[in-house]
Formats: sequence, C-alpha cells, structure tokens
Amino acid sequence: MGRATMAGMSQGSATGVFAVTGVAGYLGRRVIALLEREPAVSRVIGIDLVEPLDGSPKLEFHQMDVRDARLAKVLPGVDVLVHLAFVVDPIRDEERMREVNVDGTRNVLEASGATGISKLVYTSSATVYGAHPDNDFPLTESSPLRANSDFSYARHKLETERLIEAFQEDHPEVLVTVLRPAITFGPNAANFISRMFEAPRFTSVKGYEPPLQFAHEADVANAIRLAGTGDVPGVFNVAPDGWLTSDEVLDLSGKKRFELPETVAFTLAERLWRMGIAEAPPGELNYVMHPWVVDNTKLKAAGWLPAYTNAEALAETLEAHRPWVALGRARVRKDDLAKGAAATLGVVGAMALVRRARRRRGT
Repeated sequence: MGRATMAGMSQGSATGVFAVTGVAGYLGRRVIALLEREPAVSRVIGIDLVEPLDGSPKLEFHQMDVRDARLAKVLPGVDVLVHLAFVVDPIRDEERMREVNVDGTRNVLEASGATGISKLVYTSSATVYGAHPDNDFPLTESSPLRANSDFSYARHKLETERLIEAFQEDHPEVLVTVLRPAITFGPNAANFISRMFEAPRFTSVKGYEPPLQFAHEADVANAIRLAGTGDVPGVFNVAPDGWLTSDEVLDLSGKKRFELPETVAFTLAERLWRMGIAEAPPGELNYVMHPWVVDNTKLKAAGWLPAYTNAEALAETLEAHRPWVALGRARVRKDDLAKGAAATLGVVGAMALVRRARRRRGT
C-alpha cells in the first residue's frame, strides 16, 4: 500500500535542520528517507553508534552514544530533534540497559535544552499504559500510565516520559510531541517481538487470549514526520484502526498455540531468562495476557491516517521472518537447517552401511 496520508497537516515553525538519534535503526532509516523528500528540511544530523546503510545527501552522520557528554556540540543550529535511540531487546544487564535508555534520554534532553531547539519529537511506546485486566478498552491518551515494573522496556519508556514532562516544564518554549506506537512491525522489524513468530509455536498463557495491534513501520515514520514538520504538541497513540484477535493472529501466522498454566509460564520464563535462553524477562508475559490496545482518534484528528491495517503490518513481518526458525535466542535459516538435517541423515546412513558391511565380514 502507499504511504500514510497526512491531510490537513499544519506547517508551523521552520523545520530547516533536524537531528535524529538512533538514525541507523529501522525507524530511523524510514524517517531519513521521508525527510530526504521534504523540501523544507535542509539538513539532517544523524546520531548513532553505527552508520545507516542507506545514506542521504542531507545526512550529516555523527558516530556517537546518546550518553556522550559531547552530544551538545553537534546540536547547535538544530530546529527539530527526533529521539529514537533506545535499547529495545531486553538484556540481562538491566543497569546498562537503563543507562542507555533513561540516562541517555536525560543527556539528550540536557543537550537539547542547552542548544535551543524549537521542537522535540519523542517516540515512546503504548507499553507505558501497562498490560492489566482492568485496562481501558481501548486505551486513550488520558488513560493511566501503569507500565509493568517487571518488564524493563516498558518501565524505561515510562521513566523517559517523566523526563520529557520535566523538560517541557523547564522549557515551555519548546514544542514537544510524544508518540506512543503499538507493536511496530513491518519488513525491517527485527527484535524480540518479531522473532517470537519464528518459533515453531506461539507460546501463550492458558486462559488468556488478548487482542493485539501492529502498527506498520511506515505509518509510525509518517507520524514522526507529521510531528517534526507540523505543529502537533501533546501525546498521541499510533496504531491502525481496530485490532486483531488472538485467533486471527494465529490464523495469519499459520501457527498453533503452546499453552502453559500461568504459574508454570512465569516460573519457566524466569529460569530461561536467568540462563540467558529467553529473549525477554518474565514480565513480558503480561503483554500476551492482558489487553493494551490503543485508540488512534487523536492522531487522526491531527491529520494522520494509517496506510496499513494490523493484518498487513503483521503479514509483511511474517514474510520477512519466514526464512528463519528460532528457539529462544538461537536462530537459524530454514535452508541451513534443512541442509544440516540432510547431512546428518547422510552420516547416519553411511554409518549404517559400514556396520552392515562389518557384519557381513564378521568383524
């Protein structure tokens, strides 16, 4: 499908120079491609630890950690800062993860305040609402923020939103937009959530079948562009219309459930996480137990319309991950797995022939 529509977008303050943290990520690359086509954007300062594969004539890349004290030196002259840098895949060294996510965001905000940006766009996550049985359905921007404390990614997103609130209070002259996307999928999605669909079966907790939402990466990037090039202050959910039931997700993926009782599921998840086998801590299970779908009415009223449905975003992700199979953190291409199986069968067959020949010789 085509890119997201942004009818009625407000073109307010000048948007000459952008800075984008996490520019090499799959959302960052999408944003750069969009800004490349924006006549009003003269230059993009990209900040990341690795250089993006797809360059841009407008891109000025700086290899830098968001925690780097020198960050303020590359921001003078920046009009709009888009903060995307974040550790998505949970790591067992949660203190290090928090240093990048929370302390890194604090450093970005301090550098931004010191250099006089006019606009800040922060991509948070719908996980900040938490996954609870009594959640609003669907969740709106005014719903309480109850990120599950035992899921580091969601907890860090909520902590960084609190930092953004404090920044806004200290810098009322800066226009701030916070976006809360649902699960962001698409052909370039590569994280612990997308890899869940590489497993032979979809692990779930018995008795829980929550609906799920999948926002296409192109739609999320377009929401970021809308926020950066228009005047849309405030907090906005980013999601397609509606959601998919658990059965619809399974039907589209062609997988079956592997159900575990709740106590067993959490105990097993904790052990596997400690052993370094699981890709996420046990708190992540809450998000496949309780509903946390969001309403997109507010962002649509600001001029954004999704170009992809939940099913289309999921289908593109499934297609991109189809060549792979995963068990925990272990991933292997299906072709290599088939070759390995064939080689194993060949060795077993050869050994059987040798044993048969020996028996005939009586050795």
